Amino acid sequence: MKNLRLAIYGLLTAAGIAWPWYYIYQFIGETEQLGLTDPLEIVNLFSAGVWANASAGFIAADLTLVLVASFIFYAAEGRRLGMKRWYLYIPATFLLSFAFSFGLFMFNRERLIKE
Repeated sequence: MKNLRLAIYGLLTAAGIAWPWYYIYQFIGETEQLGLTDPLEIVNLFSAGVWANASAGFIAADLTLVLVASFIFYAAEGRRLGMKRWYLYIPATFLLSFAFSFGLFMFNRERLIKE
């Protein structure tokens, strides 16, 4: 059963980097089509899209709270299990994606529990 969980977490980690970044590449293409080169303008456009309407705002607010809860979980569970460098999952969230960092945390957590 634990090998199945490892496989699921591994697949979710891979999907967590591939699927979100597919959309980032689309966004980059959109900014190029618009002729945007100023990083501040690009960040503003991205941020505006996150809160573009009530449904996008709902998803953004919901995921923000899940993100905060996951950081607390990383700290509590990482310390409880003696995970090395558990804190690196936090910057990985912002540099890569939350889906990737959470999947990787769960994969490594499961691996550590299995040992």
